[in-house]
Order: sequence, then C-alpha cells, then structure tokens
Amino acid sequence: MARRCPFTTTAASYLLGILDPHEHAEFGRHARMCTPCRREIDELAPVVRLLKAIKSDHAAANGQRG
Repeated sequence: MARRCPFTTTAASYLLGILDPHEHAEFGRHARMCTPCRREIDELAPVVRLLKAIKSDHAAANGQRG
C-alpha cells in the first residue's frame, strides 16, 4: 500500500491559488519532496485547468474579465 500523506487535501487549494502566499510556498516545498502530494497535484491539475477555462469562457460570454 502506498504511503498516505495528510497534506494531500491541500493540493486542490494549492492549484486553485486560494492559499495565502506563505501556505502556498510551504506546500510547494512539501510537494516537491512528497510523492503522494505530487501525485495528487498531477491528478487534479487537468480538472483545475478545465475549471479555469470554463470560468474564463463564462466570463467572456457575459462581457466580464476572466
């Protein structure tokens, strides 16, 4: 069984950019050394890119900046 990390739950917040700057930097350093967190980032990244694209498309369709 693969090693689990309690910080993998932070990966989505990290990718969405909703952590404060200190937390973002701290998790980034952690993830570089933590295989489970790196895997979580790799798995979530396509979903986050899709959500950002949808948000941008929605904003453009409504005349807003995305």
